[in-house]
Amino acid sequence: MSADDLASCKIDGGRRPPLQLCYLVRMPLSRRQFFRRFWSPVDKDNPERIARYAVLETYVRTHLLPYDFSLSAEQESELFDEVRDVLDKSTNEELFSITIRGRIEEVVESTVHPWREQAHAHTQSERIREIRASAPDYVSAFLTLQATPTAVEALKQRFGIEDAKTLEMELKTRIQTWVNDADDEQILQYDIFTVKDLVFAQLRSWC
Repeated sequence: MSADDLASCKIDGGRRPPLQLCYLVRMPLSRRQFFRRFWSPVDKDNPERIARYAVLETYVRTHLLPYDFSLSAEQESELFDEVRDVLDKSTNEELFSITIRGRIEEVVESTVHPWREQAHAHTQSERIREIRASAPDYVSAFLTLQATPTAVEALKQRFGIEDAKTLEMELKTRIQTWVNDADDEQILQYDIFTVKDLVFAQLRSWC
């Protein structure tokens, strides 16, 4: 409003000068100010933190659990206790940062690693046991399909046995003893089917 307009207004009843709008510009919050709006650093029960926990624990369950062996219920419970401990000890900024997943991955890997080694050792041990247990079963196939009459006679003379059935039982016992003493690394080169070749080779060496 100009000075002439102001002069023409009556003090006791004239029109007031028109109102003018004032615009306030909202300034962006800093990261620190953002977190301070919601909770104090020790407020672990805040809904925002709890929601973040759920997101990260789902990430662990869908992306970080081992695929090459299964965790027991006790192991899974222990793993998530370790993850929750990391989350509880994180500041608000850490919890919502991109680095938190890296920390969780490290904890999961260090926790799961000895379990994986144990599981693999158990699996390998079971495989070796199954291969050794199957080896004597191929004695009958050798005597029936592979051994010539001359080879059978040589085995009878070697072990001092005349009866064919008794010979078969003796050979099974000896093969079981022999394969039990064989080196694990050698046994692991076979499976329950291909160990037949190993058994046949050993039987031929006795003929």
